Amino acid sequence: MEMFNGKVLKERIGPLKKTKNLDILEQVEGYVIRKSKESSLEHSYDVIAEEMPYFKTMGYTEYATNFYCQPLNSKFRNESIIDAYNDDCDVLDYAQYFRDNIKNKLSNKYTDRKQNFNKYDDKDYLVVLPGSNKLKEVTCLNKLRHIKKEYGDNVYFKPHPITTHAIIGEIKDFFGEECILPRDIDMYYFLEKAKKVYTTHISESAVYSVALGKEIEPIDVWHKQHRGSFYAINHQLFDHQHDGNNFINKVFSSSKSGLFNPRLEDNWKEKVDSYFEYVTSKRDKYKNWYIDTPNKKK
Repeated sequence: MEMFNGKVLKERIGPLKKTKNLDILEQVEGYVIRKSKESSLEHSYDVIAEEMPYFKTMGYTEYATNFYCQPLNSKFRNESIIDAYNDDCDVLDYAQYFRDNIKNKLSNKYTDRKQNFNKYDDKDYLVVLPGSNKLKEVTCLNKLRHIKKEYGDNVYFKPHPITTHAIIGEIKDFFGEECILPRDIDMYYFLEKAKKVYTTHISESAVYSVALGKEIEPIDVWHKQHRGSFYAINHQLFDHQHDGNNFINKVFSSSKSGLFNPRLEDNWKEKVDSYFEYVTSKRDKYKNWYIDTPNKKK
């Protein structure tokens, strides 16, 4: 189990610590791993790759304090969100859950987010940047320049907690130090204040923004946006933001989404069972459609 493995986390997030609010997902991880093995599937934490439609690996990660299960196949990931939206199931108020997370300061993924907001004026626009390892790869610099030119001093750029001092220095050189928030300050305070949020397809800020009724717009490089762990969800959030609460509630409530939350769902195990039945049944239709090159014998 990797989601809460200290060695794995140190390699991925360095000195940062996940909040205790995520600990409840450990039981889901154990059950998903068990179901994967029962389905003769491999499992992998926080990895995105492209396998055949008859995929061999079930990926999983956390998303906005939910457990998110998704095969390593883009067709299945994208279709599962659409199928979830069109599913006829009992609907829970997930949008309110996300709003409550912000209100109760439970939305941050990492501990020790600073709360010293007094010296910061309210601004109408917020740009949520990805971490150093993704910033230059997936973020459109031309779009960031356009935003700064459009709004001048009425915009904040929020670096991801996993951003090096060198990268933060470059951002300040580009856009001016007065517009750059500290990497370790609570981003959700500024998200609540903003009228519009610019974010990426790899950020949890998309669902929180939509739940709060904020307008969202992407800052991704177009041809790389589909590679992120949250693309299947966030892509649809951008498109359905004007019916955001309804979209969030329908998708997150459906087992077909691969999203599970023990805080809201007493029957989360049954929901996991239903998801594996749905996704493996769909997978079986593609058996032998495409054939991998067999491994060469040594």
